[in-house]
Amino acid sequence: MDAIRVLLVDDEAELRESTGKVLARRGMVVRGAESGERALEMIAAERPDVVVLDLRMPGMDGIETLARIRETHGAIPVIILTGHGDTGNALAGINLDIHDFLQKPVDADRLAEKIRSTVGPAHDQPLRERTVRDLMIPLESYRKVHADESLRVALAALKEAAESKVVGRHAEIGHRSILVMDRKEKLLGVLRRLDVLRMVEPSFLRDSPYTTYFTGMFLAQCKTLADRPVGEFVKEEGLVTIGEYTPLMEAVALMARHGLINLPVLRDGKCVGMLRDSDLFHEALRLVLG
Repeated sequence: MDAIRVLLVDDEAELRESTGKVLARRGMVVRGAESGERALEMIAAERPDVVVLDLRMPGMDGIETLARIRETHGAIPVIILTGHGDTGNALAGINLDIHDFLQKPVDADRLAEKIRSTVGPAHDQPLRERTVRDLMIPLESYRKVHADESLRVALAALKEAAESKVVGRHAEIGHRSILVMDRKEKLLGVLRRLDVLRMVEPSFLRDSPYTTYFTGMFLAQCKTLADRPVGEFVKEEGLVTIGEYTPLMEAVALMARHGLINLPVLRDGKCVGMLRDSDLFHEALRLVLG
């Protein structure tokens, strides 16, 4: 296999020299460019296998350089080097089909690994953020109850859901919530374990500044709730939902803001799946560790 040809674009001469030496010791052919303008000239003279491009450079910055590369030289793989506070530019880089990015100060050994995986046969796609639709669990995986059924029926379904094996991307035991529907199969709400605990606390205890607790309250409240319709305990107007192409960061913000473990995913107003905190967690693991 021919040596990988790397174009390292950074205005810091010391970084170009030190990083270039490490990559060269790993069998790569490295050329350096001190500016975006010089990088474009060098690409035109000899197309590299991969470009390693710093975002912050005087004159033509990394994003402008990347845009020019895309205009004139097509789909050359590009790895971006970012600094602290470069999130906005990194997002722009993703839109211009970067293959990966690393934060400065860059670890040359890690950069070498990224270069090899980027130009290798197993890696032929630019960096893309997955969608809610990619990560969600289909609606069919969830237990459903109707709003006019009793809380007793709903809790039995929640117990069954928690004990069953989930068929999905990540092997695990059970769901921690069920769906509450009307008789036309419209989603009215999600019943989660924490919601059950909130029901058990009577409103007069929540609202009173002079709350007194005593043994027996919990037992009595559970017994009085058992036969009430579960629809009394879910509020459609307070239901937090997302679309199947909602940015993942918005889903993260909604979960954190509202203290949720999952979010119903809608398509044309109809629920088609659920995005769970575990789905986002595993995706974060994949991106950080992968």
